[in-house]
Amino acid sequence: MEKMGGVLLRAVSTFLILVVVSFTMLWLGNKLNDSGMAVTRFLARAHAPLTAQLTYPQQARDQITVVMYDREFLQATGSAWPISYQDHADWLLRLTSDPSARPKAIMLDITFGQERNDPTLAALQQALCTIQNEFKVPVFLAALASPQDGQLRVRSGLEAGTPGTSSACFTLVGVDYVPDPLDGLAWSYQLSRYWDGTQWQPGRSNEAAQSFPAYRSAALSMAQDVARIDMGEETVPMALVWGFNSAPQRQRPEQRVGCRVGEFDWGMLVPGKLEKLWQNDVAPPALCPYHQTLSMAQLGQLPEDELAPYLAGRYVMVGAQVPGYNDFADSPVHGIVPGIHMHAMALDNLLTYKGDYKLSADWTLPPAWTLFWPGLSVIFVVFLVHQGWVFFINTVRVRWRWLRKKHGLSQRKASLSERLPNSLANPGYRTRQLKNFVGTAVVWIAQIWVQLAVSLLFIAVLQYSSRVGMLPVVELLAMTVVAQSLDYVDKLRCFLAGKPSASSH
Repeated sequence: MEKMGGVLLRAVSTFLILVVVSFTMLWLGNKLNDSGMAVTRFLARAHAPLTAQLTYPQQARDQITVVMYDREFLQATGSAWPISYQDHADWLLRLTSDPSARPKAIMLDITFGQERNDPTLAALQQALCTIQNEFKVPVFLAALASPQDGQLRVRSGLEAGTPGTSSACFTLVGVDYVPDPLDGLAWSYQLSRYWDGTQWQPGRSNEAAQSFPAYRSAALSMAQDVARIDMGEETVPMALVWGFNSAPQRQRPEQRVGCRVGEFDWGMLVPGKLEKLWQNDVAPPALCPYHQTLSMAQLGQLPEDELAPYLAGRYVMVGAQVPGYNDFADSPVHGIVPGIHMHAMALDNLLTYKGDYKLSADWTLPPAWTLFWPGLSVIFVVFLVHQGWVFFINTVRVRWRWLRKKHGLSQRKASLSERLPNSLANPGYRTRQLKNFVGTAVVWIAQIWVQLAVSLLFIAVLQYSSRVGMLPVVELLAMTVVAQSLDYVDKLRCFLAGKPSASSH
């Protein structure tokens, strides 16, 4: 019983030291060398498809369709970019004119901010008014903040009208892409922003700052105004969860023909780039978009009965992927994608999670409670896997010694090379040392892989059940695995107890 109590006390003290070391390493990494934390992003990027595959619900995927102005459209229509306002008007009316196939809402990710000489501007204004007021399809128009007053603006001649009245022809929405400062990926999505007098801040302005400009994002505006979702109090940006299971689609745009449909792959459990060791040098096809995607050219090619399922009752997101139009986002799952896919994915998140969308929180000391408990549970999983691994290896070693003794292998006569003094000039000694080194390296790598694989699976489940975004938890996981695999915890525990560590023998 006394021995059992000692083992339990040692396990508890080791776990507590691991918690302190992990949080401290994470905090120091952020404070002393923030760019060094980019290493953890490789692990997070490798894990993002696993989370999307295993835990992200598909309930909102078929409520959204992406329509692209692309090369196929330009070639089919003999047009050049930018197209005229009249062309925009005609194709938007084509999207909404069929009463049996009208979308639930339209978001146009084209910023009409630049003044240009085109006499057909009035046609676009009239088309937007017709779609929203006659067809009853809410229109959300992308806009950028004016450098003069910070308000969302479009060019003169396009009038939004008074919100909430019959004169309103569209709602201006923000389309900011704020990439991660370390790896440039779209890990988060700004739901709303306000100017605090010095810089743009995420979230809503407080009562004291109501006079400062503020605006909502495309996804938030559609979720609130059309889906009528109560988002609750916004404290931090949304942690964007990218879907992996591509929507089935027969008629894909030319640029998406031959794309790879998202399917589960056990290689997702391999950390970082180690999977490249057994893959050939030929890059796999690009992953198909999560949402059904059409070229605008297909609107003029598909019969109405085939086109209707893509549009009827859906949120239709219109974007562009043409030469000279630089609107892209870097997805941790799909790579570089047109920016409209980011807004579609953000809307999907809000339709799926509603007010419980994932939070893009950052680590502090002491950590916030919303992060502390998920982080603590991940550390505990790493600790359990490590203890299980140590027990497994010790059991194998004892069993191997027993077998050698049983079969008399340990009693065999030593060879001449084994009786010679240990030195680098002794071939037998060098061979034994090489075998020991290779064996130790293989066991160490296997231990890290098992810890990461089990922990990443647990984080995927955690992503499903908690509001915390995946990125900060993966960062803590990386620090914990490093601390555990390099025996920092064992050394510190033995130092505090005034005993030599096992690794020092």
